Amino acid sequence: MKSLVPSLYLLLYLCCGNLPGVITNYDPFCGGHLTDTRGVIHTPNFPGPFPVPIKCRWVIDVSDIPSTNSSSTVVVEIVVYLTQLYVYKGLRFTEYAYYESETMNFGAALVKEVTEGNVFKYRQFRTSRPFLVIEFELDRLEGNHVRVLHDLLDVYGFNVTYEVTEERPNPESCTVRDCSFAGNCLVSADYTSFWCDCFDDFSGRRCNEGSLCFNDQHSPVCQNEAICRQIGAEAMHCDCPNGYVGHNCEIRLLDTLDTECISENCILQCPFNEQEQPCICKDGTKIYNNRSRYECRIKLSNVTSLRTGLISQHGNLESFVSKQVSK
Repeated sequence: MKSLVPSLYLLLYLCCGNLPGVITNYDPFCGGHLTDTRGVIHTPNFPGPFPVPIKCRWVIDVSDIPSTNSSSTVVVEIVVYLTQLYVYKGLRFTEYAYYESETMNFGAALVKEVTEGNVFKYRQFRTSRPFLVIEFELDRLEGNHVRVLHDLLDVYGFNVTYEVTEERPNPESCTVRDCSFAGNCLVSADYTSFWCDCFDDFSGRRCNEGSLCFNDQHSPVCQNEAICRQIGAEAMHCDCPNGYVGHNCEIRLLDTLDTECISENCILQCPFNEQEQPCICKDGTKIYNNRSRYECRIKLSNVTSLRTGLISQHGNLESFVSKQVSK
């Protein structure tokens, strides 16, 4: 009889170790118990709107999947790729050592909860535990989804993929951010490759090239082999290569190898003349790398009170303003 005591204790722990006062009712049209080595998890009617309020739960169970590698250092992992994640509220990933139901489980540990602050931070979530539970709860659609100007992203919910693997997660996976908010991240059937399927009028490996990347003559706006990145419908910027700056990467930095700055960790700031090549002067102002310089203009709309009052204590208007700005 003594040998039955540990087993009886374990059974009581499984049944009663995580017993909430109220059992949540989940919607029958979403969620499920997933035991395949690969699969897709998505909200109802994706990419369209879904009925709210909504509560869904998916359980990825790999407890019966044996390892194909005899090495004790190799473990089976569950990897969820956040390929098409457009909602930033109500989505939570929790790993378990054992999971049978909401009331019969143990070893719960939160992997991550998606929020507005981290929705673009991660490409994937992973766990080496045999159970991963994905819960989604939302009471309204408005104000909880990623949006871009002019309805470029008019989608709802999420459509993510998962796989059970003994290898490292695919480092080439992508998200809506990697696709510049101008395309969908897709994955091949064997999970070996990811790519961005661009929306109309966008192109490039990351869908980063849009109409704003070209001028009226259809020539690239970004110069000197810079990479143009259009974000949404109205914003773009140029990623300049080393040695170039400017809005369009049109200004070449001064090569300091032949100047007096070679041993002083600085560059020379040169007067800009549109008729000459920028930064070719030899005796410009030294700008050291460990310092910053800011220039601004201040317009005073009413200086009468200053001149008649406080100025008398500081000598002149310039001296007074300088002391106030330097505080």
